[in-house]
Amino acid sequence: MPCYILSDNGNARRLLKKVLNQPIFFETPSALLHALGRVKKGQVVLLDSAIRGYESAGLQTAQLIRQQDPDAQLIMMSDNAAMAARCFEAQVGLIDFIIKQDFNARFFDRLLRAISKANSNLRRILNLRPVPIRLPDGRSTRLFDLTRIVYFTTDSGSHHLIIHEVDHQSRIRASMRDLAAYHQNLYRVHSSYVINIAYLHLYQPSKHSLTMVTGHQIPVSRHYAGALRQALRWPTNKQGLAEPVNIH
Repeated sequence: MPCYILSDNGNARRLLKKVLNQPIFFETPSALLHALGRVKKGQVVLLDSAIRGYESAGLQTAQLIRQQDPDAQLIMMSDNAAMAARCFEAQVGLIDFIIKQDFNARFFDRLLRAISKANSNLRRILNLRPVPIRLPDGRSTRLFDLTRIVYFTTDSGSHHLIIHEVDHQSRIRASMRDLAAYHQNLYRVHSSYVINIAYLHLYQPSKHSLTMVTGHQIPVSRHYAGALRQALRWPTNKQGLAEPVNIH
């Protein structure tokens, strides 16, 4: 993910550019705020506490960002250790406050760990956020939260499907054949099973089975195994056979 950086220090920008994968630099708070207003919420932002000699510029920018985006992951860097207390009192929800220390190895190690934590937080926020999905139910449709659906299976002897959610089951009148088309996370792995790939924990190609995070064991037929491997880019061993992969 990109990292939005507020800094007017040329040396800092040069060094950060060498270390970070996708840095996007801004020299003024207004330019940064304008850019953040044009992208989706939930970005990683690194703020220099002092801009153009104004020591509270970074903190005030953090406050404005927090008002607009509760998911933003904010990291502050500063030459002034006293700013840490001011940031804490302002309750802007910083991931970390890092003293620059002439941009030494210790600084960059802590910065990279803070950015890693920020990205992890954003993934968790995304996973917990409801994803509405409308599924067919006979001549009508029903609204579900995809983040709670683990897998689907057929209801033997009927034209219904059973939706196995995290804490209960539901039944809909629908075709297993068309189900995967309703969302990119839905994968058919067997004539009688469609999974939510977000809940996949372990896939064992040699055993033609997979295990969901919930512990459910689900068969994988040869007909659908190829598409599943391609989607997940399974590694192969020296014999060219796909190996078991633990997703989490």
